[in-house]
Amino acid sequence: MRQLRFVQFALGCWCGAALAHAQDAAAVGAAFTAEHCVGCHDRDTQKGGLDLTAPPATEAARLWRLHRLRLRVAAAEMPPPGETPPSAAARGQFAAEVAAELAAAVPRLPSDPGRVTVRRLSRTQWANCVRDLCGVVADTAQFPADDLGYGFDTVGDALSFSTLHLEKYLAAAGAVAAEVFPDEHPTRPAARRCEAEAMAVVAGPGAHQDGEVAVLYTNATLEQTVDLPREGRYRLRVCAASTPAGDQPAKLALRVDDAAPHEFEVPERAPQVFEHVLALPRGRHRIALAFTNDHYDPKHPDPSRRDRNLSLDWLEVVGPLDPRVLPEAQRWLHEAVGQRGDEAARLRGFVTEALGRLWRRPASREEVVRLQQLGGAVLRGGGSLALALQRVLQAALASPHFLFRLEPGATGAVPGSKPGAVVPLPPVQLASRLSFFLWASAPDEELLELGRRGRLGDPAVLAAQVARMLLDPRAEALATDFAAQWFELKLLWERTPDPARFPGFDDALRASLRRETELLFLCVLRDGLDVRTLLTADFTHVDARLAQHYGWPEPAAGGWQRVPLPAEQRERGGVLGHGSILAITSNPTRTSPVKRGRWILDNLLGQPPPPPPPGNDTLVGERTIDSSRSLREQLAQHREAKACAVCHQRMDALGFALERYDVLGRHRATDAAGPIDCSGELPDGRPLVGLAGVVAVLRDDPQFVHLVARKLFTYALGREPRPVDQLRLLLAVDALLGRGPVTLADLILVVVQSEAFRCRTVAGRG
Repeated sequence: MRQLRFVQFALGCWCGAALAHAQDAAAVGAAFTAEHCVGCHDRDTQKGGLDLTAPPATEAARLWRLHRLRLRVAAAEMPPPGETPPSAAARGQFAAEVAAELAAAVPRLPSDPGRVTVRRLSRTQWANCVRDLCGVVADTAQFPADDLGYGFDTVGDALSFSTLHLEKYLAAAGAVAAEVFPDEHPTRPAARRCEAEAMAVVAGPGAHQDGEVAVLYTNATLEQTVDLPREGRYRLRVCAASTPAGDQPAKLALRVDDAAPHEFEVPERAPQVFEHVLALPRGRHRIALAFTNDHYDPKHPDPSRRDRNLSLDWLEVVGPLDPRVLPEAQRWLHEAVGQRGDEAARLRGFVTEALGRLWRRPASREEVVRLQQLGGAVLRGGGSLALALQRVLQAALASPHFLFRLEPGATGAVPGSKPGAVVPLPPVQLASRLSFFLWASAPDEELLELGRRGRLGDPAVLAAQVARMLLDPRAEALATDFAAQWFELKLLWERTPDPARFPGFDDALRASLRRETELLFLCVLRDGLDVRTLLTADFTHVDARLAQHYGWPEPAAGGWQRVPLPAEQRERGGVLGHGSILAITSNPTRTSPVKRGRWILDNLLGQPPPPPPPGNDTLVGERTIDSSRSLREQLAQHREAKACAVCHQRMDALGFALERYDVLGRHRATDAAGPIDCSGELPDGRPLVGLAGVVAVLRDDPQFVHLVARKLFTYALGREPRPVDQLRLLLAVDALLGRGPVTLADLILVVVQSEAFRCRTVAGRG
């Protein structure tokens, strides 16, 4: 009777839908779900929180529910073990009915691109923008860590902003501005003086620092740390004197960082200045002054020559001495200042020219005037033009118009459009969406110019720009930012395997493991390979450290090399054979089939298992689990609980297939218990053996390609794809799969050309 009631209810609800095809749609899957699903998913039971008797709120929700049911049935996850499973023919017919319904109904769904929450630049995006716009490599480690939403730090709803953020951004912007417009005078280089009596004694006990000098009466070393504003040539000057003894003058060794010391002879009692010029990079340096040849002869007939000492007055660092070479990325900023007119006019020209590029949109007259007044106040107070430019640039880089990605319609109404209307995104804002998606940085001048001219609305122009941008070196951000977050590579720095069992896991190895995975993604992108090559590659990339870790020959040419894999290890080429993935899905003391299986379901198929029922989230401490058994036996016993079997049957099979790779991703045939069994069985009865078996299953499952499209969408739009978004992506990707190999560029174009990317829904007032 329950099944009959469901059929009647479903027919009644679906027949009442507004669409013209509703009567036919009502029958889609109804008989199948009534027989196999509604017993666990009706109003009274609602397992997993799903009530199939409840009418969907919208047509998109109905279609999305059908699609989700199709996925669960196709994976043989439903109905659960113990229930009568549908035949393969019934499953196939249900899948075909749903596919036909989606193909017919999704294109008729109402237009709805949605809205995107205002987004703060992530740490990576901020650093990339500063690099590309100002030619400065900024250190963002001081910034608070970015929060993640749906696995990415580009999601507006997850990115917080605090007074600490503002403080750090303001300080970093000031440092960038000082590097772009240093207050340097070529004929009067800056001098940084350090008094010797205030320097740190780092070696030897024989230093007396009372008074205005430091006297080194035995071999000793003083040290001073200095920060240099840029790379260049610097003159190091030391004022020193000595008291003679023996047949040698006193010797002063000057050393910068860990370089070889430069030695001076200090023969006179009167103070002299000793100089040494050398090239130094930007940043912090340790400068050491050492007395190296102490001599003491208490029996010398001349009392004034019995004790050789070295007296140091001060250390001075002068420079940079050479003319500054402008980085290419910085030239436009200096050209904006110009060379004509007085300082006020040059400042005004800079503000007018620079704001539009820095803020990724034309600046209003009021905004220009406000920053002109800020710089003008510096000039009126006696400050130099360089200092005024610094203040203006600092303010521009700390402004919300730089720190946030603001788009019309995010708040309030778009002029001329009613709330709820679908409008094209202004081309300048579309340029920003595109550049932050593909480069994790601000748009370049070509992209901004196309936006200003309104040409990005042309699909052909948009596609051409995508092709151009993917060839640009800045597109590597798709590997180092998008793929690294998708694959959760940052967890490498949170994993600390037991050093007694797995020695040698240090930061250098972590970096090499991460880079191997990034380079695979970059290769698939650059070479236009099928996206499934991320799973099936028969090559990998290694440097000396990684080759040593895997027990392979070191690359002959040094550095990173792409290497083909022998037939017996070919399965290792895809991400599942990378030490990075195998390490982050392990426990400190052993591998974890559950973690590995869950990672595959979540990150490669987009079908994460639901949270475990209360009291079933661990094996440890469960009264029904025999902890003396092997892990495979414990998990088998765990699956005997009906509530656990649904998820673990598939998850455990996938995880155990990777057991021949240890905590650090090294191949092994045995463990302490003997030969490793890496076999299993999927819920639909297919056998699964080893990593090669997992790769074959994933390669043949179109859900992997669909998952990549959804990940790209989330990263690009900064929000989770809603059911309507996912349904449209589903049809677009299915069309690509029907044509043959699918590349990352194909999937990127699907996202870029989608209505959700190119348009937005106008928000209401208030």
